[in-house]
Amino acid sequence: MRVALYNLTTTTKFGGVESFVWDLARELVGRDHQVTVIGGAGPRREAAPGVRVITFPFVPRAFWQAIPPLRRAYAEAKLLERLTMAVPALPHLASAGYDIIHIQKPYDLGPALLARRLGGAKVILGCHGEDFYRGDTLLARRVDASVSCSRFNAETVARRYGFTPEVVFNGIDISLFRPVSPDPMLRGRDHVGSPLLLFVGRLQPWKGVETAIRALPHIPQATLLVAGAGEDRPRLERIVAELGLDVRVRFLGGLDRRDLPRLYSSADLLLATSHASETFGIGPVEAQACGLPVVASRFGGFPEVVDEGRTGLLVPPRDPQALADAVNALLSDPARRAAMAAAAPAWAAQFAWPAVTDRIEAVYRGGHGRVSPFQKT
Repeated sequence: MRVALYNLTTTTKFGGVESFVWDLARELVGRDHQVTVIGGAGPRREAAPGVRVITFPFVPRAFWQAIPPLRRAYAEAKLLERLTMAVPALPHLASAGYDIIHIQKPYDLGPALLARRLGGAKVILGCHGEDFYRGDTLLARRVDASVSCSRFNAETVARRYGFTPEVVFNGIDISLFRPVSPDPMLRGRDHVGSPLLLFVGRLQPWKGVETAIRALPHIPQATLLVAGAGEDRPRLERIVAELGLDVRVRFLGGLDRRDLPRLYSSADLLLATSHASETFGIGPVEAQACGLPVVASRFGGFPEVVDEGRTGLLVPPRDPQALADAVNALLSDPARRAAMAAAAPAWAAQFAWPAVTDRIEAVYRGGHGRVSPFQKT
């Protein structure tokens, strides 16, 4: 099949959706499909061999948000950003002979459906969040099939659009994410023997890093490593300073994911603290594949990717004391933590890319994922 993976941010940003597209492209090429990643012009990761990458210019959302009526219209600004890329991209999308146009956001429904009318490709809607906007329901019901990254997300989409997507979890590369030797340098001279807690993800307010920081005074001697970049870092650094935790919190910045297995294998626990917009949870899956137990918010897709009581614990979101209590319970019970670490890689194996790609291919071929009426349960 000739497959277009169409998503503006794949080529301009790092994140869970972006990693999903790059990895899916690699897996599909390995199965002899012809794959093109279509995204926005700008910095991009190196594509896997055999994956064609085409970029088009766009007008960034910051431009639109600078216009007073759109200052707080986040969804509309993102929609306009994507439509400006669609203008130059549409002729290619419609004429390149694609069998499949797989989009990752509802913002791209209009261009994809128009390309289908002009070129005949199937349109697959990938659902990773709640990127809804006025008028999207009329377009969404016209797609050929839809997939969602979790049951939580599928239920959200069903309530919005009236059909239930096929649940296809995001995938991980278990040849990369596996237990490896820890890095003794991570603890540093001042933290030898102290518990090492880890957060991995973009630094956005809804990721809940503040909750982890505010829990730290209640976790004796622990050090928190924060791996990730984002707009919330200055505010988080101010909170760290206000609480006098400068020595106990280390911001590592954005890391190449090839560096993450050693980081996961060096920590005692992963903290996953999101309280909004978390429809899957790739970080907890990667961590468990590396043998690292997780303490996560009972929110969004986290309960689907953490086997509670066996590979980690779930706590109420935005509750520093509950987070601290769960962390302390595991830190004070090395045998239980070791059992979780041993069980975690086998649990995470269900998210390996071969199984995920099997399900995606079935959707492409029409075996699953067809748009169907939503049945309330």
